[in-house]
Amino acid sequence: MALIDAYAHVALPRFLSLDDMLRLMDTNGIEAAVLSTAETCPDTLGISRALVAHPDRFRAIGMPLGASPAHLRDGIRAQLDSGFSGIRLPAAFLAANPDILDIIAAAGAFPLVVGEGGLAVAASVLADYLEAAPNRFAIGGHFAGPTDPARLDSDPALSRLYANPRFHVAFTRHGALGHTPLEAWARALVARIGWSRILWGSEWPVALWRNESFASTRDWVLRLDPPARALQAFRHENARRLFFSGTPAVRPLAEAWDLMPFKRHADVWLFPPSLDLSEERHRALMLAYTAWGGESRGRYSEFVLQMAERGIAAPP
Repeated sequence: MALIDAYAHVALPRFLSLDDMLRLMDTNGIEAAVLSTAETCPDTLGISRALVAHPDRFRAIGMPLGASPAHLRDGIRAQLDSGFSGIRLPAAFLAANPDILDIIAAAGAFPLVVGEGGLAVAASVLADYLEAAPNRFAIGGHFAGPTDPARLDSDPALSRLYANPRFHVAFTRHGALGHTPLEAWARALVARIGWSRILWGSEWPVALWRNESFASTRDWVLRLDPPARALQAFRHENARRLFFSGTPAVRPLAEAWDLMPFKRHADVWLFPPSLDLSEERHRALMLAYTAWGGESRGRYSEFVLQMAERGIAAPP
């Protein structure tokens, strides 16, 4: 079955290079991917280069960072002007800065919102945004912040947001969210919004840090027993409709909008909470794992353990 990855990371040194991502896609039958990054490695120039080189296979999601509120907003405009399709927004940030949605709407782009509690803190703002024009849509990333499913009925703002047919949810960050409560939330989402509004994303390579396999991110949904038609929609049709129905006009993001000076330092946390590595040391380890054979030979933790037993340290 065809795959479109609705949430993957290309950004060095923390995540994947463009070549890393292309190999991952070719190995796993991924026809296209939506690329994002994070405050810990806001390599928007790297994402822009990937988009310019392969506009048929990638879409790009930008970041709201800057030296001042005005600089941050100019940076968002520059990213969207260069062909980025959306901006990744923490829910609390969006609630405090709802005008960001006006910039996104003016560019014909979309917000991808991440947070907790079903995104309740930003639910009213998002619902207002979606109701203001029929051509808008929004994505709730990381299962839209799993919470007690009863809140979908008890919280009027959440009820309003999830009732909107243009609010979609990406199933990402599977292994970080706790399978039992996550499954209850995921089932509630399927019942509430249906398979036509749910997307699959690998969050690679972050999933690898939790000792997940690529296959486990792809197949987690099978515990929900989706019909074959629903599985097609989840794995590629919904993402193709939302992101890849046309070809964006793209151009390189200007060097002036390099956001790496605003990077928030954080170690790579392997198999939390047990092993923290510098980004550089982890990248060397990840490339060694790929050369060893990756998940076709064994889990990431098994490889790391073998290296430790042999007294082989990853290069600094």
